Amino acid sequence: MCRRWTSGPWMAVQAPGSVITGDTLVIYSSSQFAERGFCSRCGSHIFHRPKDGPELAISAGLLPEGRLAITREIFHHAKPLWYRFDASSRKRSAFGMALEWGPKLAWRRFARLWRG
Repeated sequence: MCRRWTSGPWMAVQAPGSVITGDTLVIYSSSQFAERGFCSRCGSHIFHRPKDGPELAISAGLLPEGRLAITREIFHHAKPLWYRFDASSRKRSAFGMALEWGPKLAWRRFARLWRG
């Protein structure tokens, strides 16, 4: 999904619990579980977040340069052959992401149904 969204790798900084607002912010429901924010004026990709959780991933390119470093690559198995990142970063496949996020999403859905 990220390559189709950005035409290349998407790099983000985790900012759980953060709130992003603005007059040009548009939120797109990209799947049953997640949504993406972008600027309606210039089209910049701003964030990705689950619909029912505190997690928030902000596009790294929006932040001032500093001490950012690649620490994890997700969906590494689906990357194009023409780029390569730091070999020391943690790699996470689609299966690994399902193992990490599946229980969180299932628990949130159960809690939402329980509350009515």
